[in-house]
Amino acid sequence: MTACQVHEGLALASISLTHVYFNPQDKVSYAFAYITLAPIAILVFYASVIVSRREMSGILMLLGQLLNEVVNYILKEAIEQERPYTHLGDGYGMPSSHSQFICVYLGYHTLHQVIAGSLVGIIDTIVNLSIAKMIYLKDMRMIDNVAKWEYQQWEKARNQTKSNNKKAI
Repeated sequence: MTACQVHEGLALASISLTHVYFNPQDKVSYAFAYITLAPIAILVFYASVIVSRREMSGILMLLGQLLNEVVNYILKEAIEQERPYTHLGDGYGMPSSHSQFICVYLGYHTLHQVIAGSLVGIIDTIVNLSIAKMIYLKDMRMIDNVAKWEYQQWEKARNQTKSNNKKAI
């Protein structure tokens, strides 16, 4: 949050969620400023998928992203590295949790912060994939009707078991 002074000494704060500084004369800076807003669109996407499809994959994607944000927050508090320009944002800059959104160009992070953020993201992905394999997490998106398919698989196994039991008698 950013504080500012208003008339009569009343101090107000602004939510800096979408408050992005950029050079309006630079078209690349202008484009990158809008790209940095992508996480908001991604959260809307997650909410839409979860509400409309009610599938575990959307919930797990959201939980994975939220877990990554928690890890980044903990690392930022532990490392305590300042941003290159402190007036561009509150909090620490390392690692950059949104390094994929080109914040070096806009001056929000140093190259080292972006590299560290990228490495944390890569490590997070490797850990998440390892956990997914350990708990036999599967991607069922290629099946049109998962409930119907699972029922058919169960029915097939049940009939095969009945058939095997009759042969044994």
